[in-house]
Amino acid sequence: MKLKINVLISIVASVSMLLSACGAAQATPDAAAIATAAALTVEARFTQQAAAATQTPPPPSETPLPAATETQGFPPTATTEAGLPTPTPNGKPCYQMTFVADVTIPDGMIVAPGSKFTKTWRVRNDGNCPWDQKYTMQLAQGDAMSTITSIPLTKVVSPGDTVDLSIDLTAPTAEGTYTGYWHLATPYGGYIGVGSYNQALIVKIQATSKPDLAFGAASVTYDYTRQPQTGCTEKGAYYIFTAIITANGPGDIRYRWDKNPDDGQPEGGLLKFAAAGSKTVTWTWHMTTDHVQGIDRWVSITTIIDSKITNFGRVKFNFTCD
Repeated sequence: MKLKINVLISIVASVSMLLSACGAAQATPDAAAIATAAALTVEARFTQQAAAATQTPPPPSETPLPAATETQGFPPTATTEAGLPTPTPNGKPCYQMTFVADVTIPDGMIVAPGSKFTKTWRVRNDGNCPWDQKYTMQLAQGDAMSTITSIPLTKVVSPGDTVDLSIDLTAPTAEGTYTGYWHLATPYGGYIGVGSYNQALIVKIQATSKPDLAFGAASVTYDYTRQPQTGCTEKGAYYIFTAIITANGPGDIRYRWDKNPDDGQPEGGLLKFAAAGSKTVTWTWHMTTDHVQGIDRWVSITTIIDSKITNFGRVKFNFTCD
């Protein structure tokens, strides 16, 4: 530091002598005073820099930081807690519902506008958990036809039991077709539908003031069995077809069995309905070893009401003796 101060004093003295030699009119400043001031300024600057470089941080606050607290979560709920479904060691699911029948109001039934009716489904608890009074029938979507859309069960339905689920409804005053989709809600936030895909229970009506013009088959469902189940006897094989024909009101429905390839006269009959409901019809197609094998075949029901002809889908199969 002293070396730098001496250099600065020499520079200031040289400048003063130069000004004096040039005959400047101004008064010559005191070189010693300038040197002293410069030395003090330089020393002060270095002192500040040294202080800044060596300044120590303030001691930490005496107030300790708050200690980390463990997050408080909900403990896992044991499945054996009272009221909750229990594990299913037998492999069956806890919840499974099977549709048995429409006890009242088959799909598409004719109902007078504004009239009251009760829809009843018969279902079976094929799961491994009971349904009690905390389970409720709830409207999932569609037409409510009621101001009450949540109805609790009235009794416990144990696994394997069959129960009738009923809801009181009122047909809209405007004519048209109305459909409501309902399911059984659990007290744990889920719901139970029909089958493995949890399909909704359906109530479907046709509100009309002219039932004679709207009468018809609301639906047709098929099934069939084969005898023998595989292979053929010397007589071939028999396919027994079943169709459930549902009418939406009282009246007569003429029907026929159609088939492809058509190798004979169609068979059928006449069904008389005193009210809305369902009737089952059967027909057997005898396939001999002379029939062409390995081709697609189908069977269907066609209804004839006055001059109106309606075909209801097809049942497809492939006949072979292999």
